[in-house]
Amino acid sequence: MGTHIFSRHTIWTVFVSLLVALGMGACSDVSNAPAPAAGPTVLTITSPATLPAGSIGIPYSTTLTAAGGTQPFGWSIPSGQTPAPGLTMDSNGVISGIPTNTGSTTRTYRVVDSAQPTQSFETQLTIAINSVPQPQISLPASLPSGVVGTTYPVTLTASGGTPPYTTWTVTPTLPAGLTFTPTGDTATITGIPQAPSSNNYTFRVTDSFSPTPQTGARAYTLNISAAPAKLTISSPATLPPGTVNQGYSEQLTSTGGTGTVSWSLSSSTPNPILPGLSLSSGGLLSGSSLSSPAVTNYAMRFRVQDSAFPADTDEKTLTITTSLPTALNITTPSLPNGVLNQPYDQPLAASGGSGTRTWSFQGGTIPNLSINSSTGRITGNPTPTGPSFTFTVQVTDALFTATKQFTIAITAPPAPTINSPASLPTGTVNVDYPATTLSASGGAPPLAFQPVGLPFGLSFNAATATISGMPTSSGSQPVTFTVNDSTVPFNQTGTRQYTLTVNAALTIGTSSLDSGTVGTSYSTSPLTASGGTPPYTWSITGTGAPNIAAPGLTLSSGGVISGIPTTDVGSPFTRTYRVQDNNGVAATKQLSITINAAPIPPNITTTNADLPNGLVNGIVPYSRTLTATGGTGALTWSVLSGALPTGLTLSTAGEISGTPSVAGTFDFTPQATDTLLQTDSTPPLLSITIDP
Repeated sequence: MGTHIFSRHTIWTVFVSLLVALGMGACSDVSNAPAPAAGPTVLTITSPATLPAGSIGIPYSTTLTAAGGTQPFGWSIPSGQTPAPGLTMDSNGVISGIPTNTGSTTRTYRVVDSAQPTQSFETQLTIAINSVPQPQISLPASLPSGVVGTTYPVTLTASGGTPPYTTWTVTPTLPAGLTFTPTGDTATITGIPQAPSSNNYTFRVTDSFSPTPQTGARAYTLNISAAPAKLTISSPATLPPGTVNQGYSEQLTSTGGTGTVSWSLSSSTPNPILPGLSLSSGGLLSGSSLSSPAVTNYAMRFRVQDSAFPADTDEKTLTITTSLPTALNITTPSLPNGVLNQPYDQPLAASGGSGTRTWSFQGGTIPNLSINSSTGRITGNPTPTGPSFTFTVQVTDALFTATKQFTIAITAPPAPTINSPASLPTGTVNVDYPATTLSASGGAPPLAFQPVGLPFGLSFNAATATISGMPTSSGSQPVTFTVNDSTVPFNQTGTRQYTLTVNAALTIGTSSLDSGTVGTSYSTSPLTASGGTPPYTWSITGTGAPNIAAPGLTLSSGGVISGIPTTDVGSPFTRTYRVQDNNGVAATKQLSITINAAPIPPNITTTNADLPNGLVNGIVPYSRTLTATGGTGALTWSVLSGALPTGLTLSTAGEISGTPSVAGTFDFTPQATDTLLQTDSTPPLLSITIDP
């Protein structure tokens, strides 16, 4: 809705004019006076609320209109705004420019007239900027390849934009022999290419969009290949011969042409496909069984076509001759001998014949063997032994039957031999023995094992040939195993002797651990164990950190505890020590380490007040003993720096003694060292005065 705006001067002028009019109307003597001039009508904007729409990238122009008021008019919109992105408006109300963004833009437009006083009017107007529909070449996805000397046809199709489509173009010029013909929303490429080429082409189509028609483009690659050689069937006129009731396969061949070729029987063939054969589109002439009767020079005419456009073709008559098969014959010369109860597996072979073959035994002595009726394979576990088993094998097919007699011997296998294990694992008293299974080779299965001399606590499972149990005493003793096979009529036997060692029970021999001192390197004898099977591996279980014997001390896998204790808090430190032997047997024992607090180093307590003056060559020799607190064990004294009076010495027990020979004051620093080699860190500076 518009808004009228009046000045205060305008309102006062109207009010005075009304008073004058009323006064003059009351005076009859002035009724013939001329009427006053009419004032300007009310100013308003008459442009529609929605201005003409524009299109992005297309020049836009429209002029706003107003009514009433006094011309000329002045137009404006709020400072910093434009009618729409890319458009401007001048003071005459002309909106123009090239839109840059799509969308609707609403602004407040203001018009001011030229009356005195002026009138003005404001209202909101909207301009919609739309995208320009673009034409495109939608088909084909690609240009088909052409062949020199062969007709080339393809149609391009336009879509989108604003039909009708007015102009089609292509750059660069198409190859010689080809013509580009536009027809509205399509354009065709036709003609016969004259020379091979491969180039990129850009096709463009222009629509009828107003005011500026739009153009769409698409690039294609056009390949023109040289004319191929003439398509020719190259298979020989006489096909390989076939055999009645047997399979046949022959690939027909051709040369030349373009692309993939397709085969078929020609409509002018003198005969249909030979019964039992079929022809694939790939040219394979095949069948699983040729029909009877036999034929000679049976003629068929074949056709081959390539994938060019237009297609190239060729036809050729081929002949085939079929014959009856040769007689069926078992070609296996002989069969190998077998071994009692050992798997026997031998194939039989045959030649000639026709169709599916069926195999069978036809009499004779067959040593527990069978024959596969489809494959002719003889299998089984032959029994009994014998020097000569004679039997007849027969094979039949659709036309023939053949038989052949074979003789084989079934011999006893070599005596069984125990070949595993190479040795028996070592056991440990009161520990499960590692389950050990014996195996043998040779002999006629099944095999039966029997041991002699197993240690107490161990047993032998004859069904699985496995040693197991828990030995109860230690020592080494021979064990003999016997294996018997199932040879008929007499079993064969093999033996093997082993030495089975049982170690004493694994135990930890260490009964106690040496104590340690905080801050002092720890040293003790390695942990000891006996029994089991060395080498041993040591560890500690049950503590937070693995193998921590005490704070600062660790246990190696070799059983050595080492380190420097860091605290005596919690001493003694009790741990569960574990030893494992080479067979995985383990034993545990709780041991404790006592960690003592770090000793207090010596502290020299003697002061100068404790050292009396001496006298040169005094009658009574000088004697004074230095004192200290702390330290471990006996202290050893020495002079760290300075010097004692001449004639006096300091013993290792801390006594200063002797007869002074020189007067003066002598400064020195003593030092006390304990058995842990600890010393006073701040020894005192002492003085002795010798009087003359």
